[in-house]
Amino acid sequence: MNIALMSAWNTDSGVAVHAEPLGKAWIEMGHKLTVFSFIKDDFHGDGFTGEDEDFVVRCFGTEEGTKYLDARPFLTSTYDLFVVEDLGMLPKDPLAKVFGLIKQRAKTVHIVHENALPEDPAFYQFDWDAVVYFDERQAFLRDVYRNVHYIPFPCFPPRPGNKEKARRKLDLSLDRKIVLSFCQRGYSLFLPERDHELEGVIFLVLGPEYLDVLEKFSPDPNTVVREEEVLSKERFDDYLFASDAVIFHKFQSRRTAVVSSTVFQALGAECPILVPRVSDFFRPLSSEVLRYAEREELRANLVNVLEGSPKSKKARQAASRYAHEYHPESIAERYIELFDSLLNERPGKH
Repeated sequence: MNIALMSAWNTDSGVAVHAEPLGKAWIEMGHKLTVFSFIKDDFHGDGFTGEDEDFVVRCFGTEEGTKYLDARPFLTSTYDLFVVEDLGMLPKDPLAKVFGLIKQRAKTVHIVHENALPEDPAFYQFDWDAVVYFDERQAFLRDVYRNVHYIPFPCFPPRPGNKEKARRKLDLSLDRKIVLSFCQRGYSLFLPERDHELEGVIFLVLGPEYLDVLEKFSPDPNTVVREEEVLSKERFDDYLFASDAVIFHKFQSRRTAVVSSTVFQALGAECPILVPRVSDFFRPLSSEVLRYAEREELRANLVNVLEGSPKSKKARQAASRYAHEYHPESIAERYIELFDSLLNERPGKH
């Protein structure tokens, strides 16, 4: 099967976190993939997380930026499935001008990332053969489109790491407990109340360059602030492998995202995850993460994790099961089943 995917790729955007494990799983399953993605001068995200593979063609800009689109790769590449992720960020009107020719050669699928119906009429000018959503709160799409399908968000593959090796690589303490507070990708700093039960624990605050937090000036030797450019996928893993727990503190997206893609990337690294109790951003997860309402509950949960309590072990086991159940190949297979059903509507295409 020849699949073309128009999407963010090798960036820190949530769309790329969704697209990359799917695309790589399709390749592993024996399908041919071509990725059409943003040019490096006008892209979705804060930065790049890896080098481009040979199958990546950068040929368009963002809707909010240049609105640039080079039509030639879309019209000269070989594919019989055309999959679009996050249409709202793409140059819709330029794409619409060649969409008719694309439909002559391929079945078209739109994977929707919006958490509500957009107001922009240009969003609805495409006649998709199928529309896919990954969170049940997006079921409003069924009121608008025909042939709508629910396929869950994929996790990055399960990948237990070596804590000592990761800590040496990051120049971190080898013998102390480390709690990571992740402050990139729009996540905020939130630390627990400290007491004797957390004595000696290192709180590692990982943010972007020029992170604006008072902890940068703290004399507390147990609070370490690191400012880095956008992390590669491998370096993000190193921080997860090195940590005894990670805090993802966020209540809403910087755009219109439905879920925390970062958590789906992190689940398979086997680092216990703590998130705000009242945030809807971490659905559909339940027992896979530990939730807190305020600093005291965060403190109590961290103590449970660091002491290896039954509650924390249960969460880790649930996270591992979830990462295996929503493994990229499992989710990718559901897309292939959808693609097959679409292609079977057109005799002679396989």
